[in-house]
Amino acid sequence: MIKTILQYQKAFNSVVDRMKIDKSVLSVMVFGSMVTGDLWEESDIDFIVIVDKNYDEIRNLYSQEEGISVHVKLMSKEKFIQVYSNNLKGGYLHRIFSSSKLIFSKDMDITVRYDGGRLFPDVDRERWGISFLGKLLKEMGVCKKYLWSDAIYTSYSSATRCIEKYSKLFVNSSGYMISKDVMTMALNLNEDFKLCVDKLFFEKSNIKEVIQETMTFLEQSVDLSIKDNCNLLLNYMREQDKFVSAEEIMSDDLFKEFDIDMEEVLNKLWKRDIIKKESRDFRIDKDNILIKQNVYFV
Repeated sequence: MIKTILQYQKAFNSVVDRMKIDKSVLSVMVFGSMVTGDLWEESDIDFIVIVDKNYDEIRNLYSQEEGISVHVKLMSKEKFIQVYSNNLKGGYLHRIFSSSKLIFSKDMDITVRYDGGRLFPDVDRERWGISFLGKLLKEMGVCKKYLWSDAIYTSYSSATRCIEKYSKLFVNSSGYMISKDVMTMALNLNEDFKLCVDKLFFEKSNIKEVIQETMTFLEQSVDLSIKDNCNLLLNYMREQDKFVSAEEIMSDDLFKEFDIDMEEVLNKLWKRDIIKKESRDFRIDKDNILIKQNVYFV
């Protein structure tokens, strides 16, 4: 691997040196394996290149340099500023920028936004936490459904997805940024979780029982942390001081930009006796009740 690392370094330097003398290039960042250090023989070198040109969209360019694959996310300065201003903190592009390394910058606006945009405010972390929780609860429901009907292959596949979704929830709530290798990070942070995952992946003597044990572990873990993970939501509901539906909560500016299975989260909070649940008439017109809608109150 020493030779391979040297090849990557040579290719990296070759690209950067060429970009430094290009007057249209304002800034270059690198992300991915060159930053994390988990290089292998088929890794790309991933660059973000900001140029003094009018590109409305981010362009993905692919090349070879010194026999090494190179991927460039090319964008204008205006697009870079737009992404930093509008992209969800903790979202895909924000995670790329946050985990990237600034190689050089000829533009102070870009440098300042790069330094400031890497921050991950607590309110964004909490909203992502609620999103991860909702997706986990939804997938756990799928797993339990197929386990109940003895569809073992399908329930096992779902259980592995539950593990990944729980990993995101746990790592996020532990204060770390989500990465592609989020499961490894979660396993390193939580020994009990690692024992559970090892059993699911490697214990094959009674797979149905192991899947059930996995669901039990996840259920107990969610129950223990749900108030902390939903603190932002609970405070929001207290401020509303009335019964609200999942739809009404998701229409609020605080949550509407996030993909959250809000009904799953609210129903779980109700099952844990943390919030109250009632039904409210939903009418298309004043004379006809279309449905009794679930509403919740703290």
